[in-house]
Amino acid sequence: MTLPYRFCAAKRPPEIPGGRRPSARRFVVFLLTSAFAFSLGCVEQNTEATTATSTSVRQPYAVPLRSNAELANELQNLCTKAEASERGLALVEFSASWCSDCQKLHGMKQTSPLSETLDALPHLTVNVGRFDQHRSLLDALQIEKIAHWSIFAPTNCTEPITRWTRLSRRTLEVSSGAARNLSPADLAAWLASLRKS
Repeated sequence: MTLPYRFCAAKRPPEIPGGRRPSARRFVVFLLTSAFAFSLGCVEQNTEATTATSTSVRQPYAVPLRSNAELANELQNLCTKAEASERGLALVEFSASWCSDCQKLHGMKQTSPLSETLDALPHLTVNVGRFDQHRSLLDALQIEKIAHWSIFAPTNCTEPITRWTRLSRRTLEVSSGAARNLSPADLAAWLASLRKS
């Protein structure tokens, strides 16, 4: 993770009026903050040119934060797409940008064969914040952990998601828990095995 420069430690010891050298204590504090900044991945201010030319720059994982009304609208659109799709299924992912499992899962979603499976399956990612967003939905669907995937077979898009038929659900702790050994192929096979009854 690369932090914006303003969060990084100073590049040099603070200057002292009168041209005096910093005390040993200030120098040690400077060394410790520099080491801490290095461990967080802070970079020099002039890395924009390097970043722009690099083809392997990792983009931060960002999940759009929606109001309840915006989410209801997005879910209705998802339902419409699911009903028009061949399988009639929809994937709803509950996630947050701070979640390490969600970040790793995001990378896995870009990998074949999972990426192809997701291209054919209508899906939506819901940002739960720090579990303070869309709390009533989380409670109704009994979602206590993220990254969480629920597969629905909606039949009536005028109904809320809480009335949709949920075929399967899975908490995917791919970096911190039991799902650590799952591969993109495993997830693709799980999604492909689900059928609308």
